Amino acid sequence: MIITDIARYLLPAFFPTSLVLSADSSPLNLVPLPLRHFTGDGSTPLCLSSTFTISLDTASLDGHEPPDDLLRGLKRTEQNLAKIGMTYLSPDHGAKFLYAGKCDRYLDSLIVHLTNYDGSTIFDQSVSPVETRPDHEAYNLSIPLHGAAKITTGGALGAFRGLTTFEGLWYTLEPSSRRGKGEKVAYAPHAPYEIEDKPAFGWRAVLLDTSRNYFSIQSILKILDTMSLVKLNVFHWHVTDSNSWPLVLKGFPELASEGAYSPEEVYTEEDVKEIVKYAGERGIDVLLEIDTPGHTAAIALSHPDHIACFESTPYKQFAHQPPAGQLRFADQATTTFTEAVLADVAGLAKSRYMSTGGDEINMNCMSEDGPTTAALAANGWTLDDALDVFTNETHAALRDKGITPVVWQEMVLDHGAMPSLTNDTIVDIWVNSKDARRVLDQGYRIVHASADYFYLDCGQSGWITEEGGGPGWCDPLKTWARMYSFDPFKDVRDEERHLILGGQTSLWAEQTDENNLEPTMWPRAAAAAEVFWSGPGSDGKPRSAAKAIARMHDIRYRMVDRGVRASPLQPHWCALRPEACTMGA
Repeated sequence: MIITDIARYLLPAFFPTSLVLSADSSPLNLVPLPLRHFTGDGSTPLCLSSTFTISLDTASLDGHEPPDDLLRGLKRTEQNLAKIGMTYLSPDHGAKFLYAGKCDRYLDSLIVHLTNYDGSTIFDQSVSPVETRPDHEAYNLSIPLHGAAKITTGGALGAFRGLTTFEGLWYTLEPSSRRGKGEKVAYAPHAPYEIEDKPAFGWRAVLLDTSRNYFSIQSILKILDTMSLVKLNVFHWHVTDSNSWPLVLKGFPELASEGAYSPEEVYTEEDVKEIVKYAGERGIDVLLEIDTPGHTAAIALSHPDHIACFESTPYKQFAHQPPAGQLRFADQATTTFTEAVLADVAGLAKSRYMSTGGDEINMNCMSEDGPTTAALAANGWTLDDALDVFTNETHAALRDKGITPVVWQEMVLDHGAMPSLTNDTIVDIWVNSKDARRVLDQGYRIVHASADYFYLDCGQSGWITEEGGGPGWCDPLKTWARMYSFDPFKDVRDEERHLILGGQTSLWAEQTDENNLEPTMWPRAAAAAEVFWSGPGSDGKPRSAAKAIARMHDIRYRMVDRGVRASPLQPHWCALRPEACTMGA
């Protein structure tokens, strides 16, 4: 019996208040929206006690030691609640819920109960196979009007997701708020709450490109914190590209010493491991990408023999964008070199997955490269034959470590039959969402990351200098509502649904650095977080932006309260009255 059925029959006996069961009419302002929930009607708000604590039910650990990262998560949640500054978005700032600013009910404690704990940490479950992650992330949260609140879940990762939801239910009422008097209070306006939650997809990603512009470790950690706030669970780190090679590898230190912008703009192996650990404790898997064989011009600064058409001009004849240069993938020495580099990189993360890229290979560059044409002739290969051999050997370096390769869609669609791309390979769809159909026809698992919905850099206009300026290739800007309208199962047959792993927003950094990183990424990426946590609309139609706008405002202001420079979605007047700023209002 699902929770809404239980609620219909049993809850009136326990909760003497009106209940709101419909997701469409619910006042729950969470992003992403939980799978099932009910709330009170706002007449019985609940306040946090000054002695409020969160504890782990040690009796539920089945003899195991408590997971350290979960204990730290409990402590962070307590600390975040103690300093919360988020006010309710309404003209009276929430004063209507607390007469004269007073509370009639207080919550003293939250208990976390694990039903199937096997000793795994949040980190352990964050890097589990993608198909198992939804079960690990599932949880129930109960906040009654009397007694302790409770999170019930199988293990540490589900507990962490429940803590995130719990934290998002609370607001503050300042003493100066209209009828509010006395001390500042933290309250949950629509108590009681019963929430049953589980993500629809196990892959909910953000991609950041750190080659075109460098991003500090601190800025990346802040992205991870904000991702965790909306339950995003994969950080796709496009570490290197033609512009720079900021990754310091102990086995190949010359790549960064020659290829980074400066000695300060690098990531050491220790830095990467710090980021991986920080992410894992927040329920995020770090997917490292070393894009090959294209997008590798930076390697020429230390290994010129491996790169064809380095900085050749005019660049449009040799590359998608400057600088030109890509690996001589028909050359065995280059293949062996690449295999060794990928093996080194694979050892830095704990993920079961790693991206080898494969997009935008310029065949003209290769056909005009003397060493490449000689290798093709000697082996009797076409360029696609050579690419298949290169892919087979470089992917073997990953498979030997138990890692599944991830590639961009061209590897499957543009080079004919590629036996090296076995059907366990994961394919990122990026050029256009319609391309998903062609990849699914070949039986591959896919991640929706198409530019026509999910590219965060679209709308910044063209960055190649031209008189009068020019449009960007994927303009216009992809608004949060555009992302929110995406249907992951459009044109997908029922028997293929298991091949849809999830989705991703991507921030390519040609025109982004730390100065505009946060307003470019947030809160738009939160809309995609909901699409791939909550799934498509329950009525078979795209999710409704009009029904989501109040929640999107809420998560944006929560981000700002956390110190994130998230862009406003509408004038503040509209954030307080979202229904008045909807088309047709």
